[in-house]
Amino acid sequence: MNENILIAGATGQTGRIIVQKLIDRGDRPRVLIRDQALVENLFGSHVQAMIGDVRQIESLLPAMDGIDTVISAIGSRTPVGKNCPKRVDYQGVANLVQTALDAGVRRFILISSISVTNLQHPMNCFGKILAYKLKGEDILRESGLDYLIIRPGGLKDTDGGKKSLILDQGDRIAGTISRSDVAALCLFALDYPDELRLTFEAVESDDESPQNLADCFSSLVRDETGASLSPSSP
Repeated sequence: MNENILIAGATGQTGRIIVQKLIDRGDRPRVLIRDQALVENLFGSHVQAMIGDVRQIESLLPAMDGIDTVISAIGSRTPVGKNCPKRVDYQGVANLVQTALDAGVRRFILISSISVTNLQHPMNCFGKILAYKLKGEDILRESGLDYLIIRPGGLKDTDGGKKSLILDQGDRIAGTISRSDVAALCLFALDYPDELRLTFEAVESDDESPQNLADCFSSLVRDETGASLSPSSP
C-alpha cells in the first residue's frame, strides 16, 4: 500500500528491523529520532528522519504531519529517571496517540509485551514496566483510532520465518519470538485492508514448518465482541 508511515523507536533493536523490512520492500518510512547521526549510519538516505521525543508532545506534531500509519516500537530502558516506564511506555505512547488523533492518522500499531495483565510479574519490580505498558495500551484502545496491539513473548535476535507462530488473546500464553517475526506481523497489519481493533499475544511454536503468515493472522482477526472476520470483510 502506498502510505506514509512513521516509526517511533526506529533505532531500537526491533524498530531497526521494522524499518529495514520497509526499506527492503521499497518504502521510504519516516522515523522519529533524537540522534540524526545514528539514523544516517543505520539507514542512510532511505528514510525521512524527523527529530522528536515521545516524552515531549509538542515535538511530535511535525513528524505526524501527513502520516497514515504509526508503528510504535518504543520502550523504556531504565526503571527510573527520564527514560523510565512511566515516561516512555505510558506517557510516551499517550503523546503519540494524541498527536496521531490530531493529525488524522488512519492506523496505529503498538508493540507492547506479553504478560502485561499480570501485576505480580517480576518485570513490574523494575519501574512497573508491564503495568505502564498496559496503561499505554489502554490509552490506544480508548482513543477511537484503528489499532493493532502486538504483545510479543521474550524477544530473540534470530532469523524470522523459521517456525510457526502462536497468536492468542487473553494474555494466557508464554514463550519467545524472533524480533523479525514481530516486525513481519507489523508489516502485515500495516497492509491489512479492513478496520482493525485488535490486541493479541504472539510467540513461536515448536513447529519447524512455518504457516503462511496471512493465514495465521487472518484466523485471529476479530472484532472486540469475538466475531470472526476475514481479510475481505466489509
